Amino acid sequence: MTDVEFSVVIPVHNKERHVARSVLSALSQSHPANEIIAIDDASKDGSMAEIVKIGAPIVTLRRDEPGPGGYAARNLGIESAKSEWIAFLDADDSWAPDHLEGLAAAIRRADGKAVSAFSGYDIVTETLNLKDWFTRAGYPAGCFDARDMLDKWLAGGCPFWTGAVAIRRQTLLDIGMFPVGRVRRGGDRDLWLRTVLAGSSAYSGKPTAVYHKDSDNMVTRQVKFDFRVGLMSTIDERLKSEPPEIAERLQQIANREIYQYVLKAWKDGDRINDDMVRGLTIGGGLGYYARVQAMRRLPMPFSQDFRRRIMERRDLKRQQYAARKVAHPAPAAND
Repeated sequence: MTDVEFSVVIPVHNKERHVARSVLSALSQSHPANEIIAIDDASKDGSMAEIVKIGAPIVTLRRDEPGPGGYAARNLGIESAKSEWIAFLDADDSWAPDHLEGLAAAIRRADGKAVSAFSGYDIVTETLNLKDWFTRAGYPAGCFDARDMLDKWLAGGCPFWTGAVAIRRQTLLDIGMFPVGRVRRGGDRDLWLRTVLAGSSAYSGKPTAVYHKDSDNMVTRQVKFDFRVGLMSTIDERLKSEPPEIAERLQQIANREIYQYVLKAWKDGDRINDDMVRGLTIGGGLGYYARVQAMRRLPMPFSQDFRRRIMERRDLKRQQYAARKVAHPAPAAND
């Protein structure tokens, strides 16, 4: 097949402290991107000035109002892109130099079958560096069809993460891109599910993206879990048209996703309303169904203040452990 060309889409909303790291990582790829598109999503800080300082040929676009989750900004980038493949990178995350090279290799190995490609990634905080669950599970590089991907989703969660996935531009246009105006949160996972159902996904086999979890202005810190899971509308629609083996897995994913969102709301001491659990069924998995019903009836037994203090103690212990490792590194093994 012909060489794989990528357009990199980076939505930018008030990421002045981090955006240079993100853009520089995209510029430093061993398989260079065909273009890098930075979308100013109505930033009020110096984010775009930081990009200008880099002095590289970057396509810049502007939106006058910020959109939830960066969905509208990404869609603008997709519509403007000139390459066959769209690789997504948020303005506070980064890539290893061989990220696009790994995705391109996975796409070539798929020999035209893949509509998407993805890598593993590192989850980085001030004190921790963890691998994503897909990497930890040890799955080899390969090309997986929709049924395989849904099985993996059920085994550990959605295999895709925004900074580690690339999708054919035409596929994105065909399936509707990011769900602007339809969900406040969870729009990424909704698109990933539609992508998985659209065709096979090629996996590079190694982590080459970095999720910097301690960055500024994160959506996860701003939106409470008090609404229906975003991908449920997609599941509702596809249950009517997919073959039984796919529909069965979609219903199980619905239960799993509802449980995860309800658990987060329950931990925050929020009330679990009827809309949040709409679509939960016994047939989608009795275990998740029973746990959700229990959380609806039993309030979180500990106050938010108590949980905050526990989390602070945990973080302090992690920092102390990291400091000890730096001060007293393990001796090198003898040859």
